[in-house]
Amino acid sequence: MPALRRGVLALVAAVIAPITARAADLPVIRIFPPACEASPVSFDDFVDTLRVELAGRQPHCCVVGPGDGAGDAIKVTLSIEPCDATAAQQIDVVVDVANPPRTMQRPVSLADLPPEARPRALALAVAELIREAGESAPPPPPALPPPPETKRERAFGERIDVIGSVAGEMRHYFGHGTTLWGARLGITLWSGRWQATADAGAAANQSQFSVGDVDILLASGALFAGPRFVAGPVAIDIGPTGTFGWARITGQSTDVRTGEGSALVVTAGLRAAVEGPTGHIIGLGGWLEAGLTVRRLDAQVQGQDAAGISGPYLLIAAGGRFGPG
Repeated sequence: MPALRRGVLALVAAVIAPITARAADLPVIRIFPPACEASPVSFDDFVDTLRVELAGRQPHCCVVGPGDGAGDAIKVTLSIEPCDATAAQQIDVVVDVANPPRTMQRPVSLADLPPEARPRALALAVAELIREAGESAPPPPPALPPPPETKRERAFGERIDVIGSVAGEMRHYFGHGTTLWGARLGITLWSGRWQATADAGAAANQSQFSVGDVDILLASGALFAGPRFVAGPVAIDIGPTGTFGWARITGQSTDVRTGEGSALVVTAGLRAAVEGPTGHIIGLGGWLEAGLTVRRLDAQVQGQDAAGISGPYLLIAAGGRFGPG
């Protein structure tokens, strides 16, 4: 008989042990009672009512007191301040969820309730908080697309860009109807809304008369400065300009006495330039310029002024630009 009893006990232990082990692995709700000895509510009645409110819900409710925490899905901590049953009328409830980690907290006031109704009121409040905490955390809102990057206008002097240019030009002086053709190289310094340009080049003309030819060669340099306006892919520059050059005039004839001469010539005018497309290393550019000849040089044929650099002038140039736009 003792052998049979031992066999039955061993069989029962073999069946119960796995069930107990699995039960120990099930997630639970653990309750930590207030540290105060005196409480405005019966803790045992509160736990019994909470079990009824959470019956059939996972994780299982409830385990009371400290433990190893391995199977704790939700921890409920109750605290009372101050620890005086007659003075304390509020219990602070903290609910900690293990996965995903989050914490919810709520004070529960019992001041207007009779003692027999307080356990149920506290259990209802804690059950509601557990249900809220146990719901899946809402996904974070989708990230808003970054606002479109606006091209900030650079302040003057913040950055200086260097732009080079090469262009062919047509320069017409209305004083004698003289047209010079040539080429120019230029460099522009651009910062913010302002730019300054220096260019240099040479232009020539040959005028034919009944007694011979008159050749004009002009080597000059110009300064141009003013505001720069960027409108989409195009940049526009407007401002005053001045040109200083050295002109040489020679006559060629087999019938009459010829001569030659040279002198400084100066013009002052207004220039409007356009470049595009901006933002490209290489682009197109050109300008239109008009003004007056301040210091002139004339060529005489048979005692009459027949050619030269004088009077109002018009300049048209077109070519390419290279550098940041």
